[in-house]
Amino acid sequence: MDFSIFTLNLRYSFKRLFADKAVWLLVIVPMALIVINAVVEDPFVFGDYNVTASTTMPIFLLAFQFFNMGIMLHYLYHDLKGDMRWRLRATPNSTLSYVLPAFTASWLFSVLLGLVIVAASVLFLGAYLGSLLVTLVVLLLVSLFASFLAMLLFLFIEKFSLANTLVYVISFALMILSGMFFSLGDGAFGDFFSQYGTPLVLGQHAIIYAGGLSDIMLTDLAGTANGTVAVWTNIGILAVATAVLAAITLLVARGRRI
Repeated sequence: MDFSIFTLNLRYSFKRLFADKAVWLLVIVPMALIVINAVVEDPFVFGDYNVTASTTMPIFLLAFQFFNMGIMLHYLYHDLKGDMRWRLRATPNSTLSYVLPAFTASWLFSVLLGLVIVAASVLFLGAYLGSLLVTLVVLLLVSLFASFLAMLLFLFIEKFSLANTLVYVISFALMILSGMFFSLGDGAFGDFFSQYGTPLVLGQHAIIYAGGLSDIMLTDLAGTANGTVAVWTNIGILAVATAVLAAITLLVARGRRI
């Protein structure tokens, strides 16, 4: 693939994303939920930091990375399975030269939306993250995981309406399995999903344990107030899961000749 073509299509993809005002709702909605949650719950303040905002922000931040799958699907279906596909087939460039820039732009744009949520939570809600590096690594991995999942939906499903519906089904299912709405209980099933069962809890625990507040929150999950091992264990599992999903996506894409 010609790098100049990739760069040109990447710039065009970014231009479309920034021009679409509707996608910024994916910043406004999670921020509203974080604020509402902080108001409804009795705020727990530790030092100068809002612990309630510090613990809820990561899970909402990561959950909306999966809702962001709709961004990528919208452009992929419009360009490659909609009316635009006839124009693209008339060009001398490969399908990959359009898919890869769209994938990359949507992934990075989703990360940018996440960083806006992080910055707003820290500046206006008093959230504490501890290690910004860990937060960035987690955000990149979870967003990449969601992006590969979106690509699989695109590869397997012909209709955009069905794929877009599955975005919401998957996102809410992950939130439920992560215990965001109600406890899953103390059995083996509940324990597994509350600790390692979804990308959301893996990322949330990594972010929380990387912070100075980890000694007063969720210490029973790691068995120690020193969360260093827990941080890298969760990140390691998340990285392996993302790599496996990437490999599956690549194999399917090759089978579909993309």
